Amino acid sequence: MKKPRIDATAARLGDVAEVFAGAGVSREEAVQRDGEQLPMIGVRDLVDDAVTPIGVLDTVGFDKPERAENYRVRTGDTLLTGRGTAMKFGLVGEETEGAVASSNIIVVRPGGSIIGAALYALLSSEAYRPKIELLRRGSTTLLSLSAKDLKRLELNLPPMDEQHRIAALMLEARDAYRNAIRAAELRRDIARQLLNQRLFGGMN
Repeated sequence: MKKPRIDATAARLGDVAEVFAGAGVSREEAVQRDGEQLPMIGVRDLVDDAVTPIGVLDTVGFDKPERAENYRVRTGDTLLTGRGTAMKFGLVGEETEGAVASSNIIVVRPGGSIIGAALYALLSSEAYRPKIELLRRGSTTLLSLSAKDLKRLELNLPPMDEQHRIAALMLEARDAYRNAIRAAELRRDIARQLLNQRLFGGMN
């Protein structure tokens, strides 16, 4: 006997997730040499559905590092651009956990009713991306998205078992893409090495 189909649940993003902008950093803090250097996530660090690993991120000096604690990201957070011309998304993995989100980034932290990777798949999908684009304001050269407006975004949440399937598919697709890119880069590097050996191997 088939189980009855459970329809998606309507909710606002702010009801199922914590939504907040990253840490504002003054120019004095950015050039602070004596303060604690903390890894900070910027717009350019949202790449291919992921976020740059913490060890590769640029660092910013904080004279009062405790100010940054509330802006440290966690595994499963969705990050998206709060300011900029292009809308970019990134899902925080273990390799980035603990880094500080900058003020150009909005953090969406899932609550207990939704899985992080599933929420990321929804927000970055072709169905919801245009809705988020409509919430952005400003000129064509600099658009901004506020956490307050994003909280009001209406979602249709799939049941939990479907969320698990969505999350698994999203992560599998992301990992397959990243592995394919790495393999292509490796083949390119090998080809360049062989070419250099052919062209310049006999030179002293």
